[in-house]
Amino acid sequence: MHTSRSFEIAGFTSIDISVREEIKSLIGKLIAVDDVSRPDVAGSILQIVENHCAFDNNDPLLCEFSGLIIDYMLSYFLSVKSSHESVLYHFLGLINHSLVTAESPYYHTLQENLKPVIAEFPQAMELYDRLQLLYIFTENHDFDSARTLINELESVVTRQQAQLWVLFHLAKARVLRHENKIKELMRMRLLMIVETYEVDSSDSAINFLLRWIIVINWQRHTVMKKALLMRVYGRISDQKSLNCAFVLYELFTFEDRLVPSAEKLGYQKKLIKFPASILNVQQLQILYFFAGNYSCGVQSHFKESIQNYQYSNYFLHKCWERLLSLSSFMRKHMEPEQYYKAMPFLDIRIHELSDQVSMQNNAYVESLQADYNKIEELYEKVGELSLTDSLTGLRNRRYLENNLFQMVVLAARHKVPVCFSMIDIDFFKLTNDTFGHLAGDYVLKELAKILINEFRKSDIIIRYGGEEFLVILFDSDVDRSIRIMDDLRLKISQYNFEYRHHVIPVTVSIGISCDNTQDPNHSDLNKFITHADTAMYQAKNEGRNRLAVFTTGTAGICDKALA
Repeated sequence: MHTSRSFEIAGFTSIDISVREEIKSLIGKLIAVDDVSRPDVAGSILQIVENHCAFDNNDPLLCEFSGLIIDYMLSYFLSVKSSHESVLYHFLGLINHSLVTAESPYYHTLQENLKPVIAEFPQAMELYDRLQLLYIFTENHDFDSARTLINELESVVTRQQAQLWVLFHLAKARVLRHENKIKELMRMRLLMIVETYEVDSSDSAINFLLRWIIVINWQRHTVMKKALLMRVYGRISDQKSLNCAFVLYELFTFEDRLVPSAEKLGYQKKLIKFPASILNVQQLQILYFFAGNYSCGVQSHFKESIQNYQYSNYFLHKCWERLLSLSSFMRKHMEPEQYYKAMPFLDIRIHELSDQVSMQNNAYVESLQADYNKIEELYEKVGELSLTDSLTGLRNRRYLENNLFQMVVLAARHKVPVCFSMIDIDFFKLTNDTFGHLAGDYVLKELAKILINEFRKSDIIIRYGGEEFLVILFDSDVDRSIRIMDDLRLKISQYNFEYRHHVIPVTVSIGISCDNTQDPNHSDLNKFITHADTAMYQAKNEGRNRLAVFTTGTAGICDKALA
């Protein structure tokens, strides 16, 4: 194992040794003096920094001074072993799971953690929600709203409310960094770290130092960042603790030139063995997605790759749930006008998560294409990942290509008629343009629910394209299919599609083509689907919100005029 001395960063800095020694002495004094004298010592440290560099995020020399200060503080706190995991240290782990509401699995743990605060301050949970809102603002990069709330809460949160005080200052640190008030930020950090050590534990102080390491703009000094992280890891590598998880996950996120993929996989394997409560769903999703890519692309372990993708898919779903909860929480705790102003920041996060979904789906397909023979062995497990539309939960066109031919052959063998119905939402582009793409997604999901409820389990429902759905009706002749599909058309036109208090008018055009040959082949299937599509476009040309039937054996369309 590496010793902590192996990772001291003096060798990575250009700061003169006499200046380093002066700062080291002042750090020792900062920890030793009383509360009254401590701000003056912190001021002396800041003055030395200011004499040599600008308090600016983009000044490379500021990185060196920050790294040096952190290194000297770590030297002290790593030498002090905490006798137990403190309440505040446990709370720092809960922050990693924010948002925590009454519906969260961590809510009971949070209440237990805050019991001492609630006993002294009965409104603690209400204040905690206000602080959560502040933390969300900083997560969303809505720093104007965050600054307004900081000004409101500054005089309300006190050091006696230890957990709330910490949450407030973690959020405030993000705002100060955004405002480039680096001198004020560094002063706050120095005092907060030492005060936390005094009233709580070295573990909590180290956690604050790790958070500081993570947010520094290291630029060309990332090797210093790695040295600091490895120094901490060298002392706590045998623990499955919050601080160890912080270190491992940050090492995992390094660029490949500093941490090769094989080393990252080692960190991933260690992290997924940690208690589930330490890592949040976004971190777990990223860890399993990386493992899926590595297992496929580097190791050619396709079975392991698919399993990792499945886990990643599960946590990606949990990320969506968290984002929905976050939006609901904001709507509940903000004035309508404030919430409206916050929407663009939420939209950015939604698009980021949507991009992650697309990237993950592409990775699934690439993984499957990499080795066809091994894919054949894993086909059944891969099915749910690659054959389902992520938005609606319906089968997708890949399912159509891989499975439908065999089903129709079986139906023909038993003389069972099959009808193909193509459904297209009328004026769907107008819905997106008028109400937004999230409203369009809502319409697609609601329509999928209607389709699932209307048809038998033996029928096949496929999301065929953007706003197109294909329904294959087994054991249903033309007349019966017309009745079923027109009842569906009428039900959709009367359904209340309401999104964010806006009623969205929705109608569909439907085209039907039936197979009465009972001797299908691949080209016939494509032909019947094409015929249904042609009939659907005829219904649109005839005025929309109607149904048309392609009559096999004739050259034209039999429009049933069911508008």
